[in-house]
Amino acid sequence: MSPAPTPLASAFLAASGCASASLPEPTRLEGLLLASVDRARSRWPGLVVVLEPFVAFVAERLTSPTALLEALAGDAPAFSELYLAFGCLRHDRAALQLFEDGYLRDVGAFVSGVDRSPAFVAEVRQLLREKLFTAAPGSEPKIAEFTGSGALGGWVRVAALRIALNLKRSEARADTAAQDSVESAFGEQLGPELEHLRSRYREAFTEAVRAALGQLSDRDRTLMRLYHVEALSLEAIAALYRVHLSTVSRWLSRAREQVAETTTRQLCERLGVGASSVDSIAALVVSQVDLSLTRLLGPGG
Repeated sequence: MSPAPTPLASAFLAASGCASASLPEPTRLEGLLLASVDRARSRWPGLVVVLEPFVAFVAERLTSPTALLEALAGDAPAFSELYLAFGCLRHDRAALQLFEDGYLRDVGAFVSGVDRSPAFVAEVRQLLREKLFTAAPGSEPKIAEFTGSGALGGWVRVAALRIALNLKRSEARADTAAQDSVESAFGEQLGPELEHLRSRYREAFTEAVRAALGQLSDRDRTLMRLYHVEALSLEAIAALYRVHLSTVSRWLSRAREQVAETTTRQLCERLGVGASSVDSIAALVVSQVDLSLTRLLGPGG
């Protein structure tokens, strides 16, 4: 009689750095892996992944026989949490939603000791999504670094706290950096008429741009940072937000228009200018808005 097929055990052993003699024999290992997959599917209903690549993913992270046997134990969470992490790494919609519901909803509690304001929590949550699930070409998202050696919730909490603390450190420099960035933007050559406006309205322009950026929604501010500063493509942003490419393009266009319109309105209101100057001020704003966005939304901006 031929031995029972062991596709999962074979995939695991091919990827594992452990000596095969230290692991359960293939038939027993196959049974343990299948039972653990069943428990993971019960914990994360609706999430189904291709099993051979998944067990290879596990083998690359559980690199000792002790860690493996502990993960395959019925009451250990590591295997099922690696199952979710693998689904997120593959950008599975069900996995991303389960992660959102199971972990990202707790970001407010994770960072409450730093800043519990809704706007701050929303920004940390979005930056955490970007960090975990997107990556530059040729590299993997940070979720790939989860090894199952500790609880996934604790791992996410540490990542959220690190982002929150970095944001707070940036805030300490934000006002000075914003002033310097806008003034630097005004250093561009604009032509005689706009050069005159630049000199006359320098301080008011700085305040108006700050106010305009402050009126953007958290989503729009993050979108503009991803596009103007991180240089993510529209396709990458669309995948991150799980929307169509045209939707991202429309969001970005509207956000940019909002900044330009708000800045123009703020300048006109602050300076009490007449209708004859509005077009010139609008031209000044349009000539500077992209450069200002890139600098103000960047690190320290």
